[in-house]
Formats: sequence, C-alpha cells, structure tokens
Amino acid sequence: MGTTPGDPTYTVTAEGAHDFARNSGNVTAKVGDVAEFDQVLTDDRIYIRGGTGTETMPWSYTDRADAKVQHMLRPPGNDAAHLLRQASMSSGYERFGTEKVAGAATTRYSAPLSHKALAFNMTKEARGKSDQLRDMMGGEIPVTTDVWVDAEGRAVRVRLSLDIPGSVSSTTTLTLGDLGLAVGVTVPTAEGSEDSEAFSG
Repeated sequence: MGTTPGDPTYTVTAEGAHDFARNSGNVTAKVGDVAEFDQVLTDDRIYIRGGTGTETMPWSYTDRADAKVQHMLRPPGNDAAHLLRQASMSSGYERFGTEKVAGAATTRYSAPLSHKALAFNMTKEARGKSDQLRDMMGGEIPVTTDVWVDAEGRAVRVRLSLDIPGSVSSTTTLTLGDLGLAVGVTVPTAEGSEDSEAFSG
C-alpha cells in the first residue's frame, strides 16, 4: 500500500478463490501481522469479519455498489475483478519477453495506466487527491500496468505499480492460479450479519 515519505509502509496480502463469471468469491486478507479479515463477495454485497489482535467483529456487509476505491491501486474489498478491469482499460501494451510465473511459461506485456483507469470507481475524496497529484505532475501519474499471459492467452499475473520518488509509492500484484477449477462460495446468512456503513474497501 502506497505511503508518503516518512509514513509507515503497509503490506496487505490476500488469498482466496474468485468466480469471475458469477462475480463472486472469498478472500482472507492480512494487514502485516496486525489484522486479519475474512471476506465473501457476491454480485450484490461484500461481507467481512475479523479484526486486530484479540478484538474481532462478526459478519457485516456493504452493498457492493457502495464499495469504492479509497487509496490508489487498492481495489475495494480486495476485488480481483476490479484490478483486471483497470488493466483492461490500459492501451498501447508492448511485449517485454517471456518469463516463468508460478511454473508457467508466460509473455509479459507492459503499458501505462491511464488516469481514467487509475481513478476508476474512486471515492470523491480519493479522486480529488489523484487529480491534485496529476496536476502537480503536469501530466499523467506514472503508473505502470504489467500483465503476464500464458500460452492459452490467459492472464496469470497482473501488477500495477507507482513510484514517485519523494512523494508516493504503491504496488498491487494479482497472481491467478488453478484456473478453470470450480469455486464454492458460502454466503453468510442474513441473521448472522449486519449492515455496515463503516466498511472500508
């Protein structure tokens, strides 16, 4: 997660399964050694439970349409589909040779991420900050999109990276494995979850 100079750097790791056809999935996300959360994504909602240390919270949810980007390159609700959507909005991809990703032979392609893609689904506040940074830069914010594609034409890794020395840095990487396997998603019951206005994507 990107920070400004002098601020602590946060590493968020997430692992789970996603059914892109049904727009649903499940994720366990960790913020360093500080916090851990379980998430379930459905077409309509994002459910979340977890907490920090010994303090935990039960299942709560937010409407998926209300989950917005609050930090550059940080997909709301750890939504893998959001990251792929941003990458698909890039144009002018150039081939950068072949590489191994998780044991698979891939070809890496790279392109700049447009400001429209960077600001996709941002909150008003986050959009204002990104627009301000773009104006300070005097042009596009230098975000790079890298996509690794396997022999079957499938994206197996996507990386968005931003590094402005003395200002802000952030990298988000999505690695896809076990492609084509069935994904089972258990949705928390309505009785076991509460509507949450404080959900942070």
